Amino acid sequence: REERGAILPSLALVLILSPLSSLLSQERIDRGRFAFLFSPRDRHLATSLAAHAIATDSFPGLPRPAQPVTVTIAPDRQRFREWAGESAPEWGVALAFPEARRILIQGQRAGADAGDPFSVLRYELAHLALHERLGTLPPRWFDEGYASFAAGEWGREEALATNLALAFGGMPTLEELEASFTGGASTAQSAYALAYRAVAELAQVDAGRGLALFF
Repeated sequence: REERGAILPSLALVLILSPLSSLLSQERIDRGRFAFLFSPRDRHLATSLAAHAIATDSFPGLPRPAQPVTVTIAPDRQRFREWAGESAPEWGVALAFPEARRILIQGQRAGADAGDPFSVLRYELAHLALHERLGTLPPRWFDEGYASFAAGEWGREEALATNLALAFGGMPTLEELEASFTGGASTAQSAYALAYRAVAELAQVDAGRGLALFF
């Protein structure tokens, strides 16, 4: 799914190097700590995402985030790939850049594989909230698993995928799970499922406080 900003160029630099015409057509809205940059055709989407981000601006076990965040909505898939850079995986549908406090997502012209934009945005915001609190301390498996857990995006089909991964591959060590994210699309998909399960089980250790005590 998403590749973290630690191994990708700053989105700010990517946008500076983008065609001037695309930048001139961008609009901006500010809501609370969020700034959204978008093309005119994505105004309704940006407005809806901004309202949703403010209404759900808290994450399991963490203090309420305070850092400002800029969300850029790519007008089409081609522009998303250009702005994402060559380091982004081919299956990536959105990107978070924790150090720059920026997020890149796809607009209304995204394909069906881009997923629900509200869930995708919350997934990426969870990454930023985690990094605001812990910096680069979390390993990749926890970073991805926590974002999935916070976004509540895993259902019956994903649970089945996790069970199949365990049935055919067994329970990996955390080191093996960490390495799985760079093993290609198929291997990475299993890694995301197992990472979610690991974080979800951590949250169940304390039914009353969830991940708060863990953090």
